[in-house]
Amino acid sequence: MPSKVSETATRRPRTKLSKSEENILAHHVINSAKRTDRQEMIATAAYYRAEKRGFNGSEADAVQDWLEAEMEVDNELYAFDSDTINFQFLTNKAE
Repeated sequence: MPSKVSETATRRPRTKLSKSEENILAHHVINSAKRTDRQEMIATAAYYRAEKRGFNGSEADAVQDWLEAEMEVDNELYAFDSDTINFQFLTNKAE
């Protein structure tokens, strides 16, 4: 069993993250939140599809609901991302 002295001696002091490490961490956190939001959106859309059927059907129907909801949400998210892209770089500089 390690002693308290050896545990504290092996701990590294907290160091400040570099800008690139901060960016990587922020990117990871944002992507994780986006994945969670996407999953929630898909689950909600699949729920409404099942509700529309009166919650009747087999497990295959539930899978189909999920797959269709996933496609619908991904298309909406892609369209949203495309709308927010700045296409100014494509304009002719001579004008």
